[in-house]
Parts: sequence; structure tokens; C-alpha cells
Amino acid sequence: MFRSGLSETQENQMNLSAFSEPVVEGFLEFIYTDRTRIIPEYADELLRIADMYDVTGLRDDVGHAISQELSDDTAVEAFCSAHTYNAERLKTTVTNFLKRYGVMLSC
Repeated sequence: MFRSGLSETQENQMNLSAFSEPVVEGFLEFIYTDRTRIIPEYADELLRIADMYDVTGLRDDVGHAISQELSDDTAVEAFCSAHTYNAERLKTTVTNFLKRYGVMLSC
């Protein structure tokens, strides 16, 4: 993350104002401790910040948490989030979930 060509690397600063306070706290907690509590209503936003800063472990943890809550009501949104934020494990899990019902999606 910090060795990439992101502007944050060049400027030695991160602007996290686009994210809610619980998400920033969770993100920083993960950076420092390699774990965080994932609050379901912020999972998609946490997935977005993990993708933005290429924090693979966080992306995988959030994807796992989302997959644990999959239902008929959440599967389509979870698939689109997985696709948008490069959460390949989550995308595979949701795809397998949807295949059971004969549903194929694209975002």
C-alpha cells in the first residue's frame, strides 16, 4: 500500500474524509493490529477502503463477514460489491450461492 504509486505515498499523507468515522477507525485498527470488528452496516464501505488502499487482508476479512450474512435479500448487492471492490473470494462465494438458485449475474 505505502510502496505503490498512490499520491498518498508521494505526499506522505492519507485523506480519509470520504469515509465515515467507524470505517476509518476500523481501517486504522486493521493497519495496526491486523484485525478489526466488522460492523455489518459499514461492511461495504470498509470493503471500498480496503480496495482503495489495496489492503488484501482487510478485503478478505470483510468479504468473509459479508459471506457469513448471505441471504436471498443480500446476495445481489454482495456480488456487485465483490465485483466493484475486487473481492474475488467473496465473488466466488456469492456466485456459488446464486448458482444453487440458477441465477447468473453481472454488474
